[in-house]
Amino acid sequence: MSHRMGRIIFLLTLLSLIGLGLVLVPTVGASPQAKPLAQPTAFLTPTPGPDGRIVYIVQEGDSLWRIAAIAGITVEELMSRNGIQPGDYITEGMELELGIAAPERPTEIPGAEPTAISPQFSPTPISGTGEICVLLFRDENGDARLDEGEEPLSNGQVSVADVSGVLAGEHTTDTNPEGYCFEDLERGDYNISAAVPPEHNPTTAMNLPLRLEPGDIKYVQFGAQPSSSIQEAGGVDGGGRSTLLGLLGVFLLLAGVGLGIYASRYRRHSPR
Repeated sequence: MSHRMGRIIFLLTLLSLIGLGLVLVPTVGASPQAKPLAQPTAFLTPTPGPDGRIVYIVQEGDSLWRIAAIAGITVEELMSRNGIQPGDYITEGMELELGIAAPERPTEIPGAEPTAISPQFSPTPISGTGEICVLLFRDENGDARLDEGEEPLSNGQVSVADVSGVLAGEHTTDTNPEGYCFEDLERGDYNISAAVPPEHNPTTAMNLPLRLEPGDIKYVQFGAQPSSSIQEAGGVDGGGRSTLLGLLGVFLLLAGVGLGIYASRYRRHSPR
Protein backbone atom coordinates (compact mmCIF):
# COMPACT_ATOMS: atom_id res chain seq x y z
CA MET A 1 0.00 0.00 0.00
CA SER A 2 2.75 2.35 0.86
CA HIS A 3 4.62 1.39 -2.26
CA ARG A 4 1.59 2.19 -4.37
CA MET A 5 1.10 5.49 -2.63
CA GLY A 6 4.68 6.43 -3.30
CA ARG A 7 4.24 5.77 -6.99
CA ILE A 8 1.15 8.03 -7.06
CA ILE A 9 3.04 10.82 -5.32
CA PHE A 10 5.93 10.38 -7.77
CA LEU A 11 3.56 10.63 -10.79
CA LEU A 12 1.84 13.73 -9.41
CA THR A 13 5.19 15.36 -8.78
CA LEU A 14 6.33 14.51 -12.32
CA LEU A 15 3.16 15.91 -13.86
CA SER A 16 3.60 19.09 -11.84
CA LEU A 17 7.17 19.51 -13.08
CA ILE A 18 6.11 18.92 -16.69
CA GLY A 19 3.34 21.50 -16.39
CA LEU A 20 5.74 23.99 -14.87
CA GLY A 21 8.17 23.33 -17.70
CA LEU A 22 5.48 23.97 -20.31
CA VAL A 23 4.77 27.29 -18.67
CA LEU A 24 8.40 28.36 -18.40
CA VAL A 25 9.69 27.27 -21.81
CA PRO A 26 7.78 29.89 -23.96
CA THR A 27 8.74 32.66 -21.59
CA VAL A 28 12.42 31.84 -21.59
CA GLY A 29 12.64 31.17 -25.34
CA ALA A 30 10.85 34.33 -26.48
CA SER A 31 12.97 37.38 -27.38
CA PRO A 32 12.59 40.25 -24.91
CA GLN A 33 10.47 43.13 -26.25
CA ALA A 34 11.95 46.67 -26.15
CA LYS A 35 10.23 49.18 -23.94
CA PRO A 36 7.99 51.48 -26.07
CA LEU A 37 9.47 54.92 -26.66
CA ALA A 38 7.75 57.79 -24.96
CA GLN A 39 5.81 59.83 -27.47
CA PRO A 40 5.91 63.62 -27.13
CA THR A 41 2.66 65.28 -26.28
CA ALA A 42 1.26 67.09 -29.31
CA PHE A 43 0.67 70.84 -29.20
CA LEU A 44 -0.99 73.29 -31.54
CA THR A 45 1.36 74.65 -34.20
CA PRO A 46 1.87 78.36 -33.53
CA THR A 47 0.31 80.73 -36.06
CA PRO A 48 2.90 82.46 -38.29
CA GLY A 49 3.38 86.15 -37.55
CA PRO A 50 3.14 88.97 -40.11
CA ASP A 51 6.73 88.29 -41.11
CA GLY A 52 6.03 84.59 -41.64
CA ARG A 53 8.08 83.43 -38.62
CA ILE A 54 6.62 80.51 -36.61
CA VAL A 55 7.38 81.16 -32.95
CA TYR A 56 6.76 78.75 -30.05
CA ILE A 57 6.61 79.84 -26.41
CA VAL A 58 8.35 77.37 -24.11
CA GLN A 59 6.02 75.69 -21.59
CA GLU A 60 6.83 74.18 -18.21
CA GLY A 61 8.58 70.84 -18.60
CA ASP A 62 9.58 71.43 -22.25
CA SER A 63 12.95 70.35 -23.60
CA LEU A 64 14.76 71.04 -26.84
CA TRP A 65 14.32 67.42 -27.86
CA ARG A 66 10.56 67.52 -27.25
CA ILE A 67 10.01 70.80 -29.08
CA ALA A 68 12.14 69.69 -32.04
CA ALA A 69 10.35 66.35 -32.28
CA ILE A 70 6.90 67.91 -32.30
CA ALA A 71 7.93 70.64 -34.77
CA GLY A 72 9.44 68.03 -37.09
CA ILE A 73 12.95 69.46 -37.10
CA THR A 74 16.25 68.34 -35.64
CA VAL A 75 17.56 69.58 -32.34
CA GLU A 76 20.58 71.01 -34.17
CA GLU A 77 18.33 73.03 -36.48
CA LEU A 78 16.29 74.30 -33.54
CA MET A 79 19.46 75.37 -31.71
CA SER A 80 20.91 76.99 -34.84
CA ARG A 81 17.74 78.97 -35.56
CA ASN A 82 17.69 80.38 -32.04
CA GLY A 83 21.41 80.78 -31.36
CA ILE A 84 21.39 78.17 -28.58
CA GLN A 85 24.80 76.76 -27.67
CA PRO A 86 25.48 73.32 -26.13
CA GLY A 87 24.96 73.57 -22.38
CA ASP A 88 22.40 76.39 -22.64
CA TYR A 89 19.06 75.99 -20.89
CA ILE A 90 15.61 76.98 -22.05
CA THR A 91 13.18 78.53 -19.61
CA GLU A 92 9.43 78.81 -19.44
CA GLY A 93 8.13 81.71 -21.52
CA MET A 94 11.13 81.80 -23.88
CA GLU A 95 10.26 82.32 -27.57
CA LEU A 96 11.81 79.87 -30.02
CA GLU A 97 11.61 80.16 -33.77
CA LEU A 98 10.54 76.90 -35.41
CA GLY A 99 10.68 78.00 -39.06
CA ILE A 100 9.33 80.31 -41.73
CA ALA A 101 5.85 79.72 -43.12
CA ALA A 102 5.45 79.30 -46.86
CA PRO A 103 3.28 81.92 -48.65
CA GLU A 104 -0.34 81.04 -48.28
CA ARG A 105 -2.09 80.13 -51.50
CA PRO A 106 -5.52 81.63 -52.14
CA THR A 107 -8.46 79.39 -51.31
CA GLU A 108 -10.11 78.00 -54.40
CA ILE A 109 -13.90 78.28 -54.44
CA PRO A 110 -15.66 75.62 -56.57
CA GLY A 111 -17.21 77.16 -59.64
CA ALA A 112 -15.46 80.50 -59.24
CA GLU A 113 -12.96 81.79 -61.76
CA PRO A 114 -9.45 82.06 -60.40
CA THR A 115 -8.33 85.62 -59.75
CA ALA A 116 -5.15 86.52 -61.55
CA ILE A 117 -2.45 87.80 -59.25
CA SER A 118 -0.35 90.51 -60.83
CA PRO A 119 3.34 89.70 -60.52
CA GLN A 120 5.49 92.28 -58.83
CA PHE A 121 7.98 93.63 -61.32
CA SER A 122 10.79 96.06 -60.64
CA PRO A 123 10.27 99.48 -62.25
CA THR A 124 11.30 99.55 -65.89
CA PRO A 125 13.86 102.24 -66.64
CA ILE A 126 12.39 105.11 -68.65
CA SER A 127 13.60 105.04 -72.22
CA GLY A 128 13.16 107.44 -75.12
CA THR A 129 14.54 110.71 -76.42
CA GLY A 130 14.18 114.41 -75.71
CA GLU A 131 14.69 117.70 -77.54
CA ILE A 132 16.47 121.01 -77.02
CA CYS A 133 15.03 124.21 -78.50
CA VAL A 134 17.43 127.14 -78.98
CA LEU A 135 16.57 130.79 -79.71
CA LEU A 136 19.03 133.56 -80.61
CA PHE A 137 17.35 136.95 -80.07
CA ARG A 138 18.19 140.60 -80.72
CA ASP A 139 18.80 142.04 -77.25
CA GLU A 140 17.89 145.66 -77.95
CA ASN A 141 18.50 147.01 -74.43
CA GLY A 142 21.42 144.70 -73.67
CA ASP A 143 19.94 143.38 -70.40
CA ALA A 144 20.64 139.72 -71.33
CA ARG A 145 16.93 138.89 -71.14
CA LEU A 146 14.31 138.25 -73.79
CA ASP A 147 11.91 141.14 -73.32
CA GLU A 148 8.60 141.74 -75.00
CA GLY A 149 9.07 143.12 -78.49
CA GLU A 150 12.63 141.77 -78.97
CA GLU A 151 12.87 139.84 -82.22
CA PRO A 152 14.70 136.63 -83.21
CA LEU A 153 18.15 137.25 -84.68
CA SER A 154 18.93 135.53 -87.97
CA ASN A 155 22.26 134.47 -89.55
CA GLY A 156 23.70 133.28 -86.24
CA GLN A 157 24.81 129.72 -85.50
CA VAL A 158 23.58 127.40 -82.74
CA SER A 159 24.84 123.87 -82.08
CA VAL A 160 24.43 120.98 -79.65
CA ALA A 161 27.26 118.57 -78.73
CA ASP A 162 27.54 115.81 -76.15
CA VAL A 163 30.09 115.85 -73.34
CA SER A 164 32.65 114.04 -75.47
CA GLY A 165 32.47 116.79 -78.09
CA VAL A 166 30.53 114.83 -80.69
CA LEU A 167 28.26 117.24 -82.56
CA ALA A 168 24.59 116.26 -82.29
CA GLY A 169 23.39 119.05 -84.60
CA GLU A 170 23.84 122.65 -85.72
CA HIS A 171 21.60 125.27 -87.30
CA THR A 172 21.73 128.75 -88.85
CA THR A 173 19.23 130.92 -87.03
CA ASP A 174 16.28 132.58 -88.73
CA THR A 175 13.29 134.70 -87.76
CA ASN A 176 11.25 131.85 -86.30
CA PRO A 177 10.04 133.15 -82.89
CA GLU A 178 10.12 129.61 -81.47
CA GLY A 179 13.78 129.17 -82.35
CA TYR A 180 15.07 125.84 -83.61
CA CYS A 181 14.52 122.46 -81.88
CA PHE A 182 17.06 119.65 -82.00
CA GLU A 183 14.93 116.50 -81.77
CA ASP A 184 15.49 112.80 -80.99
CA LEU A 185 18.39 113.44 -78.63
CA GLU A 186 19.38 110.56 -76.40
CA ARG A 187 19.46 110.86 -72.63
CA GLY A 188 22.69 112.48 -71.42
CA ASP A 189 24.67 115.65 -70.81
CA TYR A 190 24.99 118.22 -73.60
CA ASN A 191 26.70 121.54 -74.28
CA ILE A 192 24.69 124.14 -76.23
CA SER A 193 26.61 126.96 -77.88
CA ALA A 194 25.84 129.92 -80.11
CA ALA A 195 27.75 132.28 -82.43
CA VAL A 196 26.39 135.75 -83.18
CA PRO A 197 26.18 137.10 -86.73
CA PRO A 198 28.71 139.69 -87.98
CA GLU A 199 28.58 143.19 -86.48
CA HIS A 200 26.90 141.92 -83.32
CA ASN A 201 28.17 141.45 -79.80
CA PRO A 202 26.81 138.81 -77.39
CA THR A 203 24.98 140.01 -74.30
CA THR A 204 24.66 136.54 -72.71
CA ALA A 205 26.98 133.58 -72.19
CA MET A 206 27.38 131.73 -75.44
CA ASN A 207 27.77 128.25 -73.92
CA LEU A 208 25.38 126.42 -71.64
CA PRO A 209 25.61 122.83 -70.29
CA LEU A 210 22.44 120.92 -69.45
CA ARG A 211 21.16 117.43 -68.62
CA LEU A 212 18.52 115.87 -70.88
CA GLU A 213 16.18 113.10 -69.72
CA PRO A 214 13.81 111.05 -71.91
CA GLY A 215 10.69 113.07 -72.68
CA ASP A 216 12.31 116.40 -71.75
CA ILE A 217 11.96 119.57 -73.85
CA LYS A 218 14.62 122.10 -72.82
CA TYR A 219 14.52 125.75 -73.94
CA VAL A 220 17.74 127.78 -74.25
CA GLN A 221 18.04 131.48 -75.18
CA PHE A 222 21.07 133.47 -76.31
CA GLY A 223 21.10 137.26 -76.79
CA ALA A 224 23.14 139.60 -78.99
CA GLN A 225 23.17 143.33 -79.68
CA PRO A 226 24.21 145.13 -82.86
CA SER A 227 27.68 146.65 -82.60
CA SER A 228 26.31 149.95 -83.99
CA SER A 229 24.02 150.30 -80.99
CA ILE A 230 26.99 150.01 -78.66
CA GLN A 231 29.06 152.44 -80.72
CA GLU A 232 26.22 154.95 -80.88
CA ALA A 233 25.74 154.77 -77.14
CA GLY A 234 29.47 155.18 -76.63
CA GLY A 235 29.66 157.97 -79.23
CA VAL A 236 27.07 160.18 -77.55
CA ASP A 237 28.62 159.83 -74.17
CA GLY A 238 32.20 160.06 -75.45
CA GLY A 239 31.44 163.03 -77.69
CA GLY A 240 30.03 165.04 -74.82
CA ARG A 241 33.03 164.31 -72.68
CA SER A 242 35.42 165.21 -75.56
CA THR A 243 33.70 168.57 -76.11
CA LEU A 244 33.94 169.52 -72.46
CA LEU A 245 37.57 168.48 -72.29
CA GLY A 246 38.36 170.42 -75.47
CA LEU A 247 36.71 173.62 -74.19
CA LEU A 248 38.53 173.27 -70.89
CA GLY A 249 41.85 172.83 -72.71
CA VAL A 250 41.26 175.95 -74.86
CA PHE A 251 40.34 177.95 -71.77
CA LEU A 252 43.48 176.90 -69.95
CA LEU A 253 45.60 177.67 -73.02
CA LEU A 254 44.14 181.17 -73.39
CA ALA A 255 44.56 181.79 -69.67
CA GLY A 256 48.19 180.80 -69.90
CA VAL A 257 48.80 183.09 -72.86
CA GLY A 258 47.09 185.96 -71.07
CA LEU A 259 49.19 185.46 -67.96
CA GLY A 260 52.36 185.39 -70.07
CA ILE A 261 51.51 188.68 -71.78
CA TYR A 262 50.62 190.30 -68.50
CA ALA A 263 53.86 189.17 -66.88
CA SER A 264 55.91 190.49 -69.84
CA ARG A 265 54.32 193.93 -69.70
CA TYR A 266 54.66 194.06 -65.93
CA ARG A 267 58.40 193.50 -66.15
CA ARG A 268 58.80 196.28 -68.73
CA HIS A 269 57.02 198.96 -66.71
CA SER A 270 58.32 198.03 -63.32
CA PRO A 271 61.06 200.45 -61.91
CA ARG A 272 64.57 199.08 -61.77
